[in-house]
Amino acid sequence: HEAANARTQWSVDDPVQNNGINITGTLNVLLASRDVGVKRFIFASSCILNAPNTPYYVSKLAGEEYCKVFTKIYNLPTVCLRYSNVYGSLRQSEKGPSINALASLRKSKRNTGRIWITGDGTQERDWTHVKDIARANLLAAQSDVTGTFDICTGVEISMNEIAKYFDCPIDYVPDRPGDQKHLSKTQNWVHAWNAFGYKHEIPFNKESLQVYLD
Repeated sequence: HEAANARTQWSVDDPVQNNGINITGTLNVLLASRDVGVKRFIFASSCILNAPNTPYYVSKLAGEEYCKVFTKIYNLPTVCLRYSNVYGSLRQSEKGPSINALASLRKSKRNTGRIWITGDGTQERDWTHVKDIARANLLAAQSDVTGTFDICTGVEISMNEIAKYFDCPIDYVPDRPGDQKHLSKTQNWVHAWNAFGYKHEIPFNKESLQVYLD
């Protein structure tokens, strides 16, 4: 189950829509999975669970709790995968009010020759390549485990470090409501490795980031 509003700022701007997509939507998919006898339910959760106090956090927490309930009461095996920040696709949208961080930097440099970073740029994120995310989902789906697991690299990189790859002027703008300095300090990929053999294979570097730099 990958469908979601995956943007903190969008959830702050429209908590009702966020609730409908992420909570009611997830419940609907769980009910349908139960009713048709789905063998295993994989839920795309988020490292936002390490940064409370936004509607996005509430919605992902609710999704995880619903998964636990459906495993316990309805015997539907569920696995919640808490992704760190995902990158690595040409198809990451540049539309809407709250664009993925790397796609936003790519768009800004292309359109203006410079990039904007919120706050002072010292905020850190753990970045996992989409190919590793896809492999984690497949491994979890083929396993016999249930529960919640972090899908991450264990390496945090500041936005200032990322900005250097774009090799252009940087403007700093005020923090947005709900922004956090750290989202993945407590994430640990070892549990996923022990449970179903997942460990990231693609490091975050200029080569893996090239899709945003061209």
